[in-house]
Amino acid sequence: MANLFTLSSLNEVSPQARGRVLGLCALVAAIVFGLDLMLPLGVAEAVPYVAVVLISVWSPQKRDTLSVALICTILTGLGFFLSPEGAKLWIVLANRAEALFAIWITAILAMQIKKSDVTVREQSQMLTGILSNMPAVAFRMDEQGYTVHSIGKGLRRIGLKHYEVAGRTGLEPPKDVRAELEKASPGETVFYESHGSHQGSPWWFLSGITADTVEGKGAIGFGLDITDRKRIERRIAAHHAVAHVLTEATSFRQSAPQLLQAICENLGWAVGAIWNVDHQNNMLRCTEIWHPPQAEVAAFTARTKESTFARGVGLPGRVWESGQPAWIEDVVEDPNFPRAPVAAEEGIHAGFSFPIRTSTQLYGVMEFFSREIQEPDQDLLKMFAAIGSEIGLFIERKRAEQRLAAHHAVTMVLAEAQSFADASPQILQAICKNLDWEMGAIWKINQARNVLECAEVWQTPQARASAFESKSLELTLARGIGLPGRVWESGTPAWITDVVQDPNFPRAPLAEREGLHAGFCFPIPVSGKVFAVMEFFSHEIQEPDKDLLQMFAAIGTQIGQFIEHTQT
Repeated sequence: MANLFTLSSLNEVSPQARGRVLGLCALVAAIVFGLDLMLPLGVAEAVPYVAVVLISVWSPQKRDTLSVALICTILTGLGFFLSPEGAKLWIVLANRAEALFAIWITAILAMQIKKSDVTVREQSQMLTGILSNMPAVAFRMDEQGYTVHSIGKGLRRIGLKHYEVAGRTGLEPPKDVRAELEKASPGETVFYESHGSHQGSPWWFLSGITADTVEGKGAIGFGLDITDRKRIERRIAAHHAVAHVLTEATSFRQSAPQLLQAICENLGWAVGAIWNVDHQNNMLRCTEIWHPPQAEVAAFTARTKESTFARGVGLPGRVWESGQPAWIEDVVEDPNFPRAPVAAEEGIHAGFSFPIRTSTQLYGVMEFFSREIQEPDQDLLKMFAAIGSEIGLFIERKRAEQRLAAHHAVTMVLAEAQSFADASPQILQAICKNLDWEMGAIWKINQARNVLECAEVWQTPQARASAFESKSLELTLARGIGLPGRVWESGTPAWITDVVQDPNFPRAPLAEREGLHAGFCFPIPVSGKVFAVMEFFSHEIQEPDKDLLQMFAAIGTQIGQFIEHTQT
């Protein structure tokens, strides 16, 4: 069975080569035998048979040397009987014994050398097979750390097409590894990882290096291509980090920076951003961006934060339009990447993006950028398509949990309160905290003046909307005016995607100044008439949520029943 780690061509025996060697042995043996027959006994005419034995070592067959030694022994014996008489018998016998001793000592030593040569050839053959068939590299360096010789198929991974090369390569150990090697004991191996990129494809090698004990200077090493393993490890680590963040997060908004950081750090990407859909203006807006503190990408991040994209425009826009992940090898060269000039200035190149969605709804888009040009990684895109769905399901699950928690909190407040006035601030606080909204207000109807007056306002410490709160407390609204007025007029819940852009929202300038955008409002009916309305605001632009409005229509009815009960 063929061995995958060897080269079969090194084991092949050439019949022509063996025939030439044996023919030469026969020729030399015939010449020596002829001389032996002509010279008188006592002359060392049989000793030249040693040359025949040495010639047989060239034969690729191991047994040929023994066969040739046996034939030379027979010819030496025949020469004893057929050669002319000469010296005394004891001299002749000593001469023949010396010749036989030389023939067999030479044969035995030749066999040992041949055996050692076979062992060396097999080891060399295996090493050559490994270097030829596996993504590995063997190399030798001089005392200055320069590669003087390297060989192996793995050289192609780092951009070297030749099987054997010399010169600088990315596999050379860094200074700290060379310093560690100098302190190591003789024969001790120091291991390290090398990393680089070739034509947009990152590579990793695990290398071991040891001092060159043969030549007494420099070092020898062996590197194994671990690129595929590293890619898988990084993807698993990124997926695990995302899952860990989602497990501990209370909301997507709170977990967004951690998600970006987890993906960037585990994949080695420089910048990450999240884009939300502004349904009112039908465009994408950047709501979160992250990069390592040491990364000098201030201009790119600033441009990203101030940008908006329509469907199909830019990397996020094309993902929004297609609903599928996308990859750009080099954003600087992409004609549909509006941030290309600033990306070129700060060394941003490869980029990939994927949607945050469920089977029915797209919530947003996440994008990431690298300082290197990288070829599309389809396996990575497939993984992040799945991660985008996981995040979408997390958003839906958390929203459902938050709504149930808000409803439960309102129910608990009403169960313990003595009057609506006592319950009002607690209801506002319970709804804001459980839904992650920044501000809530209660408007009551002044029957005498037939206007709405703000009776209570509550805001989170992060809202920082004191001017908006003061204006709300001093404002009165007629039917149909502002968000509370239109709910009073219609008797049904209402939603504004962005109050700053709404023409029927008198507090819009203050809302813009203090960063309030989305708003929703619902009525509190008592005895079939609107008794009061409650409104809430968020720092984010959010599309209308019909399920949330239906839930608060029911909560409004629940509060109205509580008011009727306490009045009775």
